[in-house]
Amino acid sequence: MDGREIEKAFYPNFNMIRLVAASMVIFSHAFLISEKTSANEPFRRLLGQGTFGIFGVYAFFITSGFLVTQSAQFGSAGGFLWRRALRIYPAFAVCTLLSVYVLGALFSPLGISGYLLKSLHVKTTLHSLFDPNFGMTLPHVQFYDPAISWLATFVNGSLWTIGQEIFCYLIIAGLMAIGLLRAQLMALVLAVGVTWQLFFDHPWPNIRFLTDFTFIAPYFCCGSLLWIVMEKRQPNIVLALIFVVLGVLCLVIWPNYFYRPMLFAYPLIYIATSPVIRLPTLERVGDVSYGTYLYGWPVEQVMNHALGQYSTWWAVFALSLPASWLLGWLSWHLLEKRALRLKRIALLR
Repeated sequence: MDGREIEKAFYPNFNMIRLVAASMVIFSHAFLISEKTSANEPFRRLLGQGTFGIFGVYAFFITSGFLVTQSAQFGSAGGFLWRRALRIYPAFAVCTLLSVYVLGALFSPLGISGYLLKSLHVKTTLHSLFDPNFGMTLPHVQFYDPAISWLATFVNGSLWTIGQEIFCYLIIAGLMAIGLLRAQLMALVLAVGVTWQLFFDHPWPNIRFLTDFTFIAPYFCCGSLLWIVMEKRQPNIVLALIFVVLGVLCLVIWPNYFYRPMLFAYPLIYIATSPVIRLPTLERVGDVSYGTYLYGWPVEQVMNHALGQYSTWWAVFALSLPASWLLGWLSWHLLEKRALRLKRIALLR
C-alpha cells in the first residue's frame, strides 16, 4: 500500500479447495431447498449432525483465516481493510442489486410493475449492503407459498457468513493496529472459543449475530493461528495424518460437539500449502469460489421453482452447480479481479 511490491507466498491449491467448499455448500442446500429439510443429506444421515455444507463453510473460514492473516503481515491496518473491502464488496454489491431488482421483480407476489413501483428499493439495497443478513430475505419476495415452508422467502440463505467474515476482518485489523496479532493471543482466543460451547449451547439467545459469531469465528481463528505457526515451520505429513485420525474418532464418538471438525484444519492447510500435492490450479478459470458461493442459493431457488413438481435434490444440484460456476466465473473476470487492481492505490497509508 506504500507503492512497493508486496511479496508473499502463493499457494495455488487454495483455489481448488475453496471451489470444492463452495460446491459442497450447493450440494447440501439442494436437499434443503428441494425437500425443505436436510434430514436426507448424506452426512446428516450418517452422523445425525452437521452437513457437507457446514463443512464447506468451515473450510472457507479456516482457509480465509490463514490467507487473511498472511495478508495482514504487509502494510497498515487501513491498507488491510482496503484490500479486504475490494475482495468482498464489489461482488457482494452486484449480487445484492441483482437480488433486489431482478429476483425481486420476477418473484414478487405484487408482480413486476407492482414491485418496481415500490419506493423502498434504495433503502432495501443499502440495508442489505450494510447488514448482509438482511439480504437473506427481502421485502415482497417469495419463490412459492410461504405456507409450504419458511424457505419460500429466503432469497439468499448463504449470506449470514458474509457478515461474520467482515467482522473477523475488523478484529484482525484491530489487532494489527495495536500490534497484538500474535500466536499467543490467537491460541488464547481459540481455546476460549472451543470451550465456550461446552457450557453454553446458545450463548446469546436473543442476538443471532453474536451466536453465529461464537459458532463460526473459532474456525477463522484456527486458520489464523495456523498461518502464524506455519510461517516459521512447514506442516508435517505425519502430524496431518494424526489429526485426520483424531478428527474421524471425534466425529464418531463426540458427534454433538460443534468444533470437532476443527481437527481437520491442520490436514486441510497441509494439502493447501504442500509443494508435493498438486491440485488443479484453476489458473485459467480464476478464483471463482466466492462468486460461486454468493450465487449458489439464489440459483437453486430459481431451479427449484422452475422444476416445480419435478424438483428433486439431484435435479436441483445438477442444474444449479454448473450455473453457479458460470456466474462465479463471470463475477471473477468481469468484476472481482478488476476491483482487486485498485488495491495498489495508496488511499490508506
